[in-house]
Amino acid sequence: MIIKKIEMKYLNKYYIIIRKMSETTYNNDISGFANINELYESSLIKKWIKLIPIDKSIPFDEYNRKDHFILIADIVLDNELFTSGKKQGNKKRNTLIQFVPTISTEAFNKKTEWLYLLVINGMIVKIGGTRTGLKGRVASYLCGHHIEERGKSGDCSKTNGFIYNTFEFYLNLGCKIQMYGYELPKTEITIEIFGKETKITAQTYHAYESTFLEDYKKNYNEYPILSDNCDPDYKE
Repeated sequence: MIIKKIEMKYLNKYYIIIRKMSETTYNNDISGFANINELYESSLIKKWIKLIPIDKSIPFDEYNRKDHFILIADIVLDNELFTSGKKQGNKKRNTLIQFVPTISTEAFNKKTEWLYLLVINGMIVKIGGTRTGLKGRVASYLCGHHIEERGKSGDCSKTNGFIYNTFEFYLNLGCKIQMYGYELPKTEITIEIFGKETKITAQTYHAYESTFLEDYKKNYNEYPILSDNCDPDYKE
């Protein structure tokens, strides 16, 4: 009986330790907030927020492929208001975040292939790619606003929903979010159609994206936390 009491005593201590560990799982959150779980649980859109432990990422400055990338946009809360006219004082847009280009408008709007990194407080959280240019990809991310929990149609992809709402959550905590990009080299090939040689531009971003993801995993043991897939044709 005494032995059982001793066993129960240590078992209870064990469960207390485990419970405390579960309660502090995200105390190493990328935001630096110790009460991140409380903030997360109080959100009405927590279904669309992904908490990011800092040990699930690496600093951009230590990334072995960082020299390929330049800063292309700051991601900030969209609080821009009309300053004149009938709408003065009203928000210009319904969306809550915006991508502010740090490169020329021409370069940002150009329809070309890019590889990009999304970075929170200097830590890489996603590697992605686009074939339609940065303007189009950014517009797609902003569609993440249209979740049912915001009273919208729910017509957005899961990826856009998670990225948009996770970023809005962290921006409201004062985090700094940036987008880095690598404009991919244009690849042209010549094919024969009806006996006539025709030059076409090959789509390569998916190969770059998957290869960079696999290289990241090889060097850092896992994909960036917001990157969960890559083309199996380019896996090692």
